[in-house]
Amino acid sequence: NIEISYLSSTSSSDYTPNINSFIHKGCGIIVTVGFLMDKATAKAANANRKQKFAIVDDAPQTKSKNVLALQYQTDQGAFLGGYVAAASTKTGTVATYGGMQFPSVTMYMNGFVAGVRYYNKTKGASVKVLGWTPAKGKCTLAKCDGSGQFVGNFTDQTAGQTITANDFAGGADIVFPVAGSVGLGSVAAAQKAGAGHSVMWVDTNGCVSDKQYCSSFIGSVVKGVEPSVRDAVLLAASGKFKGGTYLGTLKNQGTGFNYGGIKVPASLKKTIKTITKGIIAGRISVNPNSYPAG
Repeated sequence: NIEISYLSSTSSSDYTPNINSFIHKGCGIIVTVGFLMDKATAKAANANRKQKFAIVDDAPQTKSKNVLALQYQTDQGAFLGGYVAAASTKTGTVATYGGMQFPSVTMYMNGFVAGVRYYNKTKGASVKVLGWTPAKGKCTLAKCDGSGQFVGNFTDQTAGQTITANDFAGGADIVFPVAGSVGLGSVAAAQKAGAGHSVMWVDTNGCVSDKQYCSSFIGSVVKGVEPSVRDAVLLAASGKFKGGTYLGTLKNQGTGFNYGGIKVPASLKKTIKTITKGIIAGRISVNPNSYPAG
């Protein structure tokens, strides 16, 4: 018996009016999506202390008790993706790039590199990663530094195609774009490059969200937005809502890895299950600095 209202913002100038319209409507909880909505959400939460908010993929500026931050330890899922990429490459080189250099983006890239490095360490291999060099220290949801390739936005598919084509020219055969719809440019580059070139999708299961390109995906590193938003809404509906932070992990399905249209061996899938259990138990680190850079 939950009624849903939805508004899409075409620019940042829509954030505050859209939030205010829901406040005036008397919504039980308002869910804003993305770190770019941080300021507008914080301002509205501070001005309306009894209104419940949840924000997806952000560490909000406000510490008020009426905001629940839905955050995701995506380096855990990306670690699995990095391992699969390292185990699947035929050239010994894989690549990643981001839309913009925010922690929610670079956390994916960091985990991907960690997975490759773990593969190299455990298999005595030397797979290289183009596009991201992690900084020293620990990657967190608030700070995840390093240097690498970025488009500068999440919409320029032409730029994504160019970066991916350059990565293929540099020897990579699997590319992991952490760049929203920019990643469709990577798919175009893989299709143009032909057999032996593939893409690892991000955020959603690419074979569901972009099923027409499933044959180009070796897998998807996913973010569990649906279960986290569901839980936030049900907490608000049941009167048990509390502000703070929800952390999505492999254990609670807040992140994960889905296989794509490109088949991988059953033995590799079995290994990924074992690694997943190791990460959940804390036996396997997803920090790339835990392993030799190679």
